[in-house]
Amino acid sequence: MTSWAAIFLLIAMHTILCGAEIISAENMSASPTNQRRAHGNACGPASLLNAFHYGSKRWQRAFNAVPGDDSKTRINYVISRWGLKPSKHIQGVKRWNQQGMNLVDLQDVANEMCDYHWLPKIKYEVLTRKQEEPVAGLLQRSHQRIVKSLKKGLPPILCIRRYAYRDSKELKAKSWWPISAHFIVIIETTTTLKNNPKSFRIKYVDPYGGHTHEGTIHTSTGNFTNSPFLGARLPSATIGNSLIKKGEPTTLAFSAVLGRW
Repeated sequence: MTSWAAIFLLIAMHTILCGAEIISAENMSASPTNQRRAHGNACGPASLLNAFHYGSKRWQRAFNAVPGDDSKTRINYVISRWGLKPSKHIQGVKRWNQQGMNLVDLQDVANEMCDYHWLPKIKYEVLTRKQEEPVAGLLQRSHQRIVKSLKKGLPPILCIRRYAYRDSKELKAKSWWPISAHFIVIIETTTTLKNNPKSFRIKYVDPYGGHTHEGTIHTSTGNFTNSPFLGARLPSATIGNSLIKKGEPTTLAFSAVLGRW
């Protein structure tokens, strides 16, 4: 083998290895949908648009079918067409309301948007530790859901919640309370995890502002004692910051995923 042939072989092997380490959304050139152009509580509809837009060509059909040429008009169309229907899960309220949209209603909207294009059903899963499951097992299981959805062409939507450690009148003691929830879309992560993993890296689209950021999902929940969830380290996230009292301990948790697996 000549020296040039050896060099080309090494380059090819490096490319293959790098490709095996990272999985990305198929349409990384997509432009993020920005919920702030329409409503401050529209992270659900905006994340659906981002997931479809960053997805493979068949999932992009659901995005391309939404009228409008900017974030505001597309989000408003999704809300008026699907979000203002009565919730099938909470009596007397609409799917999208002053609190935004919950996970199960978001799934219903996603599947109704997909029905027009003969796309497969989208599922959700609340990701908590099973009985006797080690936290590393929850991390592996959560990572597998994300990777499988990316492989099927649909960037998954993650539900991130902010908790605060504050007084409870009912318990007459301090406890961790959910303060705010937010949806983001994962567009890149590692394909596999090492044995007994403690974290994995993500690149995600935050609809609040319409930007891409990086962060990690991890097993270290710190003082959030007996947390059933994984932690989320998202340095650029502002989820619920305005609702935190001065000096109050706070943490982000990854609680659920919506995607295709």
